[in-house]
Amino acid sequence: MTHEEYLAVLDAQVRRFAEVVAAGDPTAEVESCPGWSLADLGRHQGTVHRWAFQAVRTRATDRIGWTGLPDAESPDDPAGQAEWLLRGAAELAALLRERGGEEPVWSWGVEQHTGFWARRMAHETLIHRIDAETAADVPVAPVDPALAADNIDELLHNAGAERSRAHPSRELLRGEGDTLHLHCTDVHGEWLLRRTPEGFSCEEGHAKGDAAVRGPASELMLMLNRRLPDGRNELRIHGDKAVLGLWLEGLTFD
Repeated sequence: MTHEEYLAVLDAQVRRFAEVVAAGDPTAEVESCPGWSLADLGRHQGTVHRWAFQAVRTRATDRIGWTGLPDAESPDDPAGQAEWLLRGAAELAALLRERGGEEPVWSWGVEQHTGFWARRMAHETLIHRIDAETAADVPVAPVDPALAADNIDELLHNAGAERSRAHPSRELLRGEGDTLHLHCTDVHGEWLLRRTPEGFSCEEGHAKGDAAVRGPASELMLMLNRRLPDGRNELRIHGDKAVLGLWLEGLTFD
């Protein structure tokens, strides 16, 4: 996907996110983010947009803090928070359009340029849009298979980034060589994940793993992001299911 395509995804996802926030119960529980309400989720997403904006605006060369962000206070009322969400995302997208996708800037991922932030913010907003819809108990809008496959690729590409803040789950990406193969059945997308004593590796392409999961890209995306609803059966799991469990526990972002 291109830089502009990622920004179009960000625009579309935040619009839907804001619609759900404006109409939803701000106290509704977000099961995929334990301890958060719908209002907390909106506050988090709007703050992250402003954090990314500040990093890009200042051409940061190191991780920036969470204080002193522009327009940082989220309104308490749902309509006000929805407008605040839209405003922050619009300003971020406008800045990223202005800078283009190749300008150097700090990120916690593998790439150190503005293109990282366009892709990351598109996918983070996508996943939290799904969280918001689920919390509000409204129909979850479908995800285009190609976008879902790109979400998987972005997650795997950055999961082992050295700049990501350390947390216990990173150690779960170390192992003795066990492998997991992921295969999208509706669009192009296959990955072989390997845990070694040195850490995590990922290769694109067809291969045989100790465990394998095949299915529609959107279902694989939800599974890897731990958002797959109970009872969904479109995925086919082969091999050692314990290996799959280790991967799902260890693949956690900053």
